[in-house]
Amino acid sequence: MRRSLLTLLFFALPALAQEFELDLSGESDEPTAEVLEELKPTIAVIGVSAADKEDVSASRARQLQAEFLKQLTDNNRFVTITEPLAVKTQLGDDYARVAACSTDYSCFESAAKKLRVDRVVRLTVEKRGAGSFVEFFGYDPAFPEIVHAGQDSNEKAEKVFVGVAGKSQAAKDKEFIKKLWPFLQQAQKRLATANGKLLVDNADPSAIVAIDGQEAGVGNVEQVVQRGVHTVKVTAPGFKPFEKTVTVDPNAQVEVKVTLEALPIDPATMPQIAEAPSKAGGIIGGLALAAVGAGAAIAGVLLALDAQGTANQLRDAQSGTVVDVTRAEAKAAPVKQLAANILIPAGGVALAGGVTWLAVTLAPSAPTGTTKVLEPSESVNPGGGAMLKVGGRF
Repeated sequence: MRRSLLTLLFFALPALAQEFELDLSGESDEPTAEVLEELKPTIAVIGVSAADKEDVSASRARQLQAEFLKQLTDNNRFVTITEPLAVKTQLGDDYARVAACSTDYSCFESAAKKLRVDRVVRLTVEKRGAGSFVEFFGYDPAFPEIVHAGQDSNEKAEKVFVGVAGKSQAAKDKEFIKKLWPFLQQAQKRLATANGKLLVDNADPSAIVAIDGQEAGVGNVEQVVQRGVHTVKVTAPGFKPFEKTVTVDPNAQVEVKVTLEALPIDPATMPQIAEAPSKAGGIIGGLALAAVGAGAAIAGVLLALDAQGTANQLRDAQSGTVVDVTRAEAKAAPVKQLAANILIPAGGVALAGGVTWLAVTLAPSAPTGTTKVLEPSESVNPGGGAMLKVGGRF
């Protein structure tokens, strides 16, 4: 109750000051030069409507709306002004609900979000006695409740004299607007507090910046915000989330320096990373060994066939058949046979080793993160070096 009375007194004082030609504001109606253009708030005027069904109220509401919009434009306190016709178009089906808002904070809040403005204002005119009573409803997210005040035009009923015409309604309306002029000025000032700006200094150009839960951009971000408390959160792959709460004053800039801390590396991923080159090397080694073994075995077979052919020709010569074998070919035949006897088994062993190497390499690996530790009893060749054990019967 006390707050309502104080608010009413706050708006009523300018009217009394004008009546006695006093200046209680102590400041000019024009915004100070320090107010940056980009930090001026935006405002949407829902409209000025009649709170009753009186024709006088409807007429005065139209006149008061025109005067209020003119003041908003002339005073240059807001960077943009969304007028009632545009508000109605943008709100669509929600307009009727918003046009009836009074002290319901959530009603104005939802309208501001849909209209994408910082402030919302609505006025009503109601006939009261010989004059009119004007109510002001303003939304500013920095306040916890709707800014609400009223002003009576304090018009007195005219005394009627025979043969003397009274003031016309147009003259009365003109005086009404003049009396409400200071009230409208104070209503604008109440909602014209400048915004602030957040500067997010981010070393990672790919990091995502969110302000009050809404994504604001990546890397370095500059954003105009309402005065008050805001939360800045920055996220990037491989780093812990950064979060900081700051307070932004009107017409001020707040810089937030972001420091991202890297997440610890998961050891479980290391074997998977090292496994790829090891497996690739095993495949190449196995193929190379198998190819060398196959080549040696094929060369041995060809030498054996050549030596056997020469031996057959020499046997034919002993039986009296004429053959075309030189002395050099006859001497080379045993050497070729010896080489074939070496190459064929050696190539076979190499081919088998290469195939075995490939089979072991391509076999399914052990579960990630497991390592086999050899016990002392399982140690291989404890004396040092490498040992290859070959078994078999010839």
